Amino acid sequence: MKILDSYWFSPMGGDLIGVIKAQTEYDGIKYYIGTIKTWPGESLNKKNDEITISERGAKFPEKAGKILIP
Repeated sequence: MKILDSYWFSPMGGDLIGVIKAQTEYDGIKYYIGTIKTWPGESLNKKNDEITISERGAKFPEKAGKILIP
């Protein structure tokens, strides 16, 4: 799977929410959504977070994904 792009939401006082656009080997372009825990004093690693969501996140509707990440 190849990560193509991502879109992030930062809720007030909560974990980050990411929507990931990925090129899959057999199914073409797919979108995934998930959360990333944020801990005080810990730096974020966007690349690792994108991989985590693409592997463990929920499928995100394609129509909505195309609006967020054309």
